Amino acid sequence: MKNHVLGALVIIVQLWRRVVLSVLNGRNIFQFILNFFISFSPVLIWLSIFKNAGLIPNWTRPPIHVKLAMTLDRYIFDIFLYPIYGITSLSFLVALCGALIKYQELELQVTTIPMDATLLNSPHSLDADVTPFFERDSNPELFVEHYNNNNGRVSKSLETPKTKPLNCWCLATPILVPTSWFILNLVYWFRDPIRTPKDLLAWFLYVVCHLVAPIFTAIWLYLFQPPGALRLFSLGLGIQNIAGVVTHLIFPNVPPWYIYFYGEETIPDYDMPGFAAGLIRIDMIMGTHIHTAGFHISPIVFGALPSLHSAMAVMVFLFVSYYSRNMGVKIAYLLYVVLQWWATIYLDHHWRLDLIVGMLYSIASFSFLLFWSRGLSFVERNFILARKRCDFKNGSTAGMRIFRNTKLQTVFDPYS
Repeated sequence: MKNHVLGALVIIVQLWRRVVLSVLNGRNIFQFILNFFISFSPVLIWLSIFKNAGLIPNWTRPPIHVKLAMTLDRYIFDIFLYPIYGITSLSFLVALCGALIKYQELELQVTTIPMDATLLNSPHSLDADVTPFFERDSNPELFVEHYNNNNGRVSKSLETPKTKPLNCWCLATPILVPTSWFILNLVYWFRDPIRTPKDLLAWFLYVVCHLVAPIFTAIWLYLFQPPGALRLFSLGLGIQNIAGVVTHLIFPNVPPWYIYFYGEETIPDYDMPGFAAGLIRIDMIMGTHIHTAGFHISPIVFGALPSLHSAMAVMVFLFVSYYSRNMGVKIAYLLYVVLQWWATIYLDHHWRLDLIVGMLYSIASFSFLLFWSRGLSFVERNFILARKRCDFKNGSTAGMRIFRNTKLQTVFDPYS
C-alpha cells in the first residue's frame, strides 16, 4: 500500500513538473511573468480605462444622447415602417460583405512552403518509436514520432502547408455582416413576453457566458493552437474593447432601460446611477441584490453604443471559426452569438444598433489581425516552419508539450 501511494506521488510530481516546464517553454519564471503581462496588456488597459472612468470630471464630459440610438435603431431595422432606410442599411451591409471578401482574396490563396528535402528524407521523421511517458523529453527528434499513428493528414499538411488552419471558416467574417441584420430582427421578435425561464436563460448568457466564454476560449487556444494564437486573441479583445470604451466616453448614448424608466424627454446627467434593468428580476428570483448593486455603481452608465457584450461574443466566435476543425463547435459558438444578442435585447440593456456596431468593432479588430504582417497568418506560418525543422518549442501547442510522447499528444495537435 505504501509503495502504491509513493508511486502515485511520484507520478503527480512528475506530471506537475511537466506542466510547469511546458508552460514555461524554455523561459524562466521572470520571463514568463513579463510575457504574460505584455500579452494581456491590451485587456488590462481596457479594464483600467473602464474602472477609472468615474474619475473624469463631469464638466469635461460630452452631452449624453437620448433619442439618437433609438431613432437610428428604428430607421435601420424597421423596414416596414422605414423601407428606404432599412433597404439602404441592408445594402450597405451587403456591400461591406463584398469588400471584406475582396480584401480576403489574397489571404484565401494557398501558400505553399517548400519542404526541406533533408527533413523528408530524415530517418527519424516518420520511423521513430514512441517512448514512455516522462522519458527523453529533452530529445528534439521525438517531435515527429506521433505522426505514425495518424491517418496521413499531418504528413500531407507538412508537404503542402498553408497559412490557414485546417477547416478554417475564412468567410465567416464577411458572411456574418449582412446576415446579422436578419438575425437581430429575428431575435427582436422573441423579446416578449417576459417569463421566468427566459429571465434565467438571459441571465446565464448575459452574465455567466459573457465572463466564461472568453476565458474558456483563451484556455482552448493555449492548449490546442499554435504559440501566439492566445496573444493575438488578447490583442483582438483589447483593441475592440478599448475602442468601445473610448466611444462610450466621447459619444455616450442611453440604453433602452433609460427610455422605459425616465422617458424620452428627461435630460440625463452623469450623476445618475446605473440600472440593472431586466437583471433586477434575477435578483428577485435569487433573493439577492448583486446585480442591482453592481450596476448601481457602474463607472460608465451611458455606454450602450457599441455593445461590448456583442463585440466579445463575436470575437470569440471568429477565433473559433478560424481555428477549430469541428463543425459542431463552430455552429455552437455562432448560436452563442445569436443567443447573446437576444439576451441583451430581452434584458433592455442594448438596442439592435448597439449590437450590430459592436459586431463591426469586433470584425474590424479581427480583420486587423488577419491582414497584419505579424498576425494570424504569421503565427500559422511560423508554426508550420517550426514543425518542418523539428523545433518542438515553437512547433507545438501547450497540450502537445504536456502530453509529449504519449497518445494524447495527437489530441492536442491541430494538424493531427
